[in-house]
Amino acid sequence: MRTVNVLLIALLMAALWSASNPVKAQAMRSGSELLAASETSFSAIPFGASEPAPGLTRTARESCEVWGECSYYDAERVEHYFWDGELVVKSVHVADVGVRHIDALGIGTARSLDEVVERVRTFLPETEIDCEGFADGAVTCGATLGEGWISISFDNTRRLTEVRIDARHFT
Repeated sequence: MRTVNVLLIALLMAALWSASNPVKAQAMRSGSELLAASETSFSAIPFGASEPAPGLTRTARESCEVWGECSYYDAERVEHYFWDGELVVKSVHVADVGVRHIDALGIGTARSLDEVVERVRTFLPETEIDCEGFADGAVTCGATLGEGWISISFDNTRRLTEVRIDARHFT
């Protein structure tokens, strides 16, 4: 009877731990699934889309004609970067959106480093977000997602300046 009680207690403890775990009973997502979920949080235009994608406005950049590197903005001010005619990077520059809500990675209206990283960890609970500080006080946080990665940049006051997702290494 004592063995049964011990097993029941162990099962109860496992159930309680599972209920409190941020990655609940769902299966862990693969790197490519994390990349797909993350990139659609920036915009519905998929990585690999051909240039020009509908609904985008080209930025004034000489490099588009000379080097085949073209950038476009959508209505939400998400920048879409095309390399040799293929969408490979999406980014949001806080200077372009101000205090408006940022859908990317669940950031919302957060702008401080701690709050942004907390929201990204909530959006991607399976992912380890690493941050690195620089001599000038700026901080960059990021994570690898399959073949791609995210990069979140902060200025020397620890305020968000840019959030970016790359599909893969393309240069």
